[in-house]
Amino acid sequence: MRRVTSGGFLSTLQICKRMTMIAAFIAILASPIAAKELATDTGAVVDMPSGFTAGDGDGKTRFAYFDANNGMEFDILIYAPGRYASADLMATDLLQQMGSTGDRASFTYQDHGAVIAELDFVNGTPRKGHALFIAGATASESSYALVASAESTAIDSYSELIISCLDAFSIDRAARRFPGPVSQFLLAWPAARNEKKPVNLPGGSVSLPWSTDEAQEVLSVAEREYHVLVMYLKSETLWEDAWARYYRMVYKESAARLDSLTEAFSRSLPANDPTESARRVLDWIQGFHYERDFAGIDFVPPLTAAFEQRGDCDSRAMVMAIILERLGIDCVLMVSREYSHAMLAVDVPGGGQRFPFNGKSYLVAETTARVGIGKIDSAQTDLSKWLGVDLGN
Repeated sequence: MRRVTSGGFLSTLQICKRMTMIAAFIAILASPIAAKELATDTGAVVDMPSGFTAGDGDGKTRFAYFDANNGMEFDILIYAPGRYASADLMATDLLQQMGSTGDRASFTYQDHGAVIAELDFVNGTPRKGHALFIAGATASESSYALVASAESTAIDSYSELIISCLDAFSIDRAARRFPGPVSQFLLAWPAARNEKKPVNLPGGSVSLPWSTDEAQEVLSVAEREYHVLVMYLKSETLWEDAWARYYRMVYKESAARLDSLTEAFSRSLPANDPTESARRVLDWIQGFHYERDFAGIDFVPPLTAAFEQRGDCDSRAMVMAIILERLGIDCVLMVSREYSHAMLAVDVPGGGQRFPFNGKSYLVAETTARVGIGKIDSAQTDLSKWLGVDLGN
């Protein structure tokens, strides 16, 4: 059970996930620079939002980033192994040094001790935000502090972006397909799946563990990241990076949650035949109920889409990518603003239309029409109008 020091603190984070901040963030679109994924020498990564620019930092143990308006600051601090014996001690020390007050709570992130804190700086210009403190799990592992804040008068506008930045942290490469730290604070990982849900797979119907709370958490993250994405859609310089990051963040939140379904699915797939495996997964995906929700974010998150076999083109492509990549088959998401469509591209042998990406040639897979792998609508064959998205695993 999670240890929470204040019910009010948890409520604040829940509210932050639902806040809409589209209008207040239009100004961020002015920046011509898109911050790509930040990688550290320790193996940890942060999938940085678009439009952030680097500030002071040594590029090794301290990274500082600012949004285009210089209203939000995001710092990543890396501490040598053994510097802090626990996340609680690190949080106590650093929060005192920063002069921050606010609630805090301890939790576990990827088997690491962690603390999440509400920031409230009263000295100088008042600022608010959140911070994460993650301790090394072994004597040879580094510890991390992530601090994101904005002026108090603007905090409502920045809340979702702050949470998105913190949740974009991965302690190592493997963690890029697991829920982020904030998500694991809000719902302990792995989730307690005390329900059962039937799923129709090619090998027959199976009953798999299910959690309504888990499905709601995945939806909340997709909603939060959609609100972040909308800030960039009118930018001709940042929208591609922002769109790709949206899908990477959804992938990160969802991938490991589908492991039980993928394991059940794999029993009906041929060994050592990736093309046939991709064909069978594609055939199953194409049988989903076509569904769009124009009143919401128009996206069914992968967990619900897979278990309930419903969704639009990008939901289906995400499900297929998660299943195939878990089976060791490399995939690339394809999205097109001009065609208002999404597909998957798969690194398997076979004939048909291929999509070049990062030096490889992927076989396309149309998820919404009953066509074979390698087939593409003749009206959508201009590959320059497709954006390839490496989901990060």
